[in-house]
This record gives sequence, structure tokens and C-alpha cells, in this order.
Amino acid sequence: MESMHTPQRSQSIRVSASVMCHPARADAAGRVAESTGLPLTGLALDPEPDGPPTALRSARVAFGAAARHETTHHLVLQDDARLAEGFAGTVERYLAAHPEAAVSFFVEWGSRTATLARWAVFTGAGAVPVVNPYVPTVALALPSELSAALGRFLAEEAVEGEPDDREVLRFVRRTGTPALVAVPNPVEHEELPSLVGNSGHGARRSVCFAPEPPPGTDTSVLEPPRPLPHLNWTTGAASLIDLDRDVPEAHLPLAEALATWGAEEAGLAAALTARTEGGSLGDLVPRPHLASVWHTAVANGAVLESRWPGVVGGLRDRLGETAVEGALATLVPGALRTLVDAAAVEEHRSEVVGLTLAALEYGAEHCPAPKEAL
Repeated sequence: MESMHTPQRSQSIRVSASVMCHPARADAAGRVAESTGLPLTGLALDPEPDGPPTALRSARVAFGAAARHETTHHLVLQDDARLAEGFAGTVERYLAAHPEAAVSFFVEWGSRTATLARWAVFTGAGAVPVVNPYVPTVALALPSELSAALGRFLAEEAVEGEPDDREVLRFVRRTGTPALVAVPNPVEHEELPSLVGNSGHGARRSVCFAPEPPPGTDTSVLEPPRPLPHLNWTTGAASLIDLDRDVPEAHLPLAEALATWGAEEAGLAAALTARTEGGSLGDLVPRPHLASVWHTAVANGAVLESRWPGVVGGLRDRLGETAVEGALATLVPGALRTLVDAAAVEEHRSEVVGLTLAALEYGAEHCPAPKEAL
């Protein structure tokens, strides 16, 4: 596996934290604060609770709170976060390994970065770069000085009406701050009613939540290849994104990309039919959506086999690993959550895992991505 290590600092890591929330959810935020294991944890209440719905106001308070503490890093959590056992230790370990980075401890299961997170689970890496058009902010830590600067940025330069996570991306790009996600995620996102209009986004669960710290956690960063297969959870369109040229006009329809790699549509369709015959997913998911998610998983297997030969072939023997099984279980409901009944799909978890693994194996065997595409 190819990965990158960041030298560790000799100084000890000291972390303060804020839980951002609307006053109406102060009780929930208080429970999150109590569960962090970090003594310097407080609430960051929306200063204008009757104003237009937005997370920006409480985010500004939360990140700016770093200035009140003499710590190396400041962590901001949202009030609908659920934290794993040993959360404080996990946070400190990642920040010691990547002291200059913005580190997210959650990424949702249908995002671009979620694909990299699955690859990290499969290959053994402990973190991935953020490749979303935003920085995940459910649980985000930064060096304290940068956190305070981000608070000022959100107060002085944030675009009204923009989501806080997109403004954070603008800030980290301006400051040249690496943005990473810890894998597996030590944070799960609870499904509380959205106060800022995100209910239409469907369930936003972790790509691979680990309720306990996994043994021997690595903090190295996955170095992704250029091609990223992605199923857009808002449109259902499956495409191949070139991470070196990530502009809409360069996105290639995934079926077209697979054809150039040697996977013919007839073969893909026959393999999908054989895999779903007699199961429940064919009744729960309309065939076009099922084909799109099948193509996406097949393309994942194709890229994995070319970049990390043998990794896909070893997954069937690793189904007993919580992180591996979890990563396989989230691709289908994460990608289709606004298009089908994701809760009903999740009730058939073993079938979802089997379908996803079969698709990865098909891609690895029949159409590995050409080396020049990587």
C-alpha cells in the first residue's frame, strides 16, 4: 500500500472542544459535551436563535472559542454527533500524527471522500484527504490558532446563505491547510431533525463508524489514484471523476468508463441479475438505481485491483473485521439514500454486503483499470 506519513511533533497535544448548537438543542449538545472525555469542552450556542436557519452563526462561536484556551488544538462537534469509546485518545493520536492539518472524525457514507475511506479500510491506511466540495464539519479539529482564525473568517468573510462546511473548505484552501478524515470514523451522525434545511439530504451516516478504537490503528494517509468512481446521491448518476481535473465537464459516465476498461454492458447486467436473483434488493431498489450502484462498486473494484493488487481478493476472508464489513455495508444505502427507502435497504445488511463485495470482485477480475488511468 502506498501511503504518506507526517512527522510527529514532540510537544504534547492538548485539545479543547466546543459543541455547536441552537439553544433548542442545548440538552442534546450537553450530552455530547459530556461524552468527549475532554475536560475543556463547552457549548457554542447560536447567538441569534430566531434568525434565518444557518449553522454559520454557531460555527463562528464554536471555532472562535479556541482563543479562550491555551491548547494546541480545538475540536468542534455538532449536537447530533455520537462518539466512540476512547474518543479523546483517538483525537489526540490523530492530531499528534497530523498536527498542522484540519482533521475530520466523520464523513458521510454517500460522499466522494467516503469512497477513499472505504479504500483506506481495505488497504490499512488510517486517514484520507478530503475530496468533497466541502470539509465535513460534524466533528472537526484544527490547530488552535487556525481555529480562532476560522472563527474570525466566518464572522467577517463568510457568504450569507452558504453552508458552513463549504466556507470551511474556502478557508483551508486559502490557508493551505491539509484537510483529512480519520478512518474508521470515531463519530456517528444521529438522525435528529435538521434545523438548517438538510432533511432532504436523507440519512447522513458514517461511512465506517467504529464504536471502539480498532486495534493497531494506523494514522498514515492514503494516496488516492486519479480515477474516483462516484454515484451522485442527489441525481443517481454514476460517473468517473478525475481527481487531477475535477470539473463537471471532465466527469465521464461510469458505464462508458467501464466499457473502455473491458466491461461490456451485457456482462455487467448478467452478473447483476445472477447476484440479485432470489434476493430482496431487486424488489426494494428499482433496476436503474441498482444498475448504477452495481456499476459504481464494480468500478471501485477495478481501481482497487490496479492500484493495490490483491486487496479485493482478500476481502472475503476479512468479513469478520468490523471496519471491513461496515465499509461494505454503507456503499449501497449511502449512494441511494434519497432515491430509495434506505432504512428498508439497511434491513438487508448481509445481502447488501454480499452484493457490494461481489461487485468489487467482478471489477477486480474482469476490468481492472489501466495503469495509465491511475
